[in-house]
Amino acid sequence: MKRVNTFILEGCPALYQLADNCARLYNELNFERRQAYMRYKRFEWYPKHLYEKYAPLIGSATAQQIINKNNEAWRSFLALKRLKAKGKLPEHIKKVSMPRYWKRNGRRELR
Repeated sequence: MKRVNTFILEGCPALYQLADNCARLYNELNFERRQAYMRYKRFEWYPKHLYEKYAPLIGSATAQQIINKNNEAWRSFLALKRLKAKGKLPEHIKKVSMPRYWKRNGRRELR
């Protein structure tokens, strides 16, 4: 029989605040890009104003990684749009849609 250690974890308000700010950055960046894409079919890849707004709250490395994660989602979307235009979209993909917000049940999803 193996020994098992059981731990009870308590929620830390600072971590919830950090996760909430991360979700806010992702959602705000995604909102700006969705609006710019629908209006102009182009957008800024590195939003310095959002980085400067959120870096003091969540840390510069975290802000950069969240921006990179959003860049990854948008690059994937644009690549799929190009494949669809060429008629080379994989069979298992039925619909190409813009990246979604980080939310679950109407509330931001804390990641």
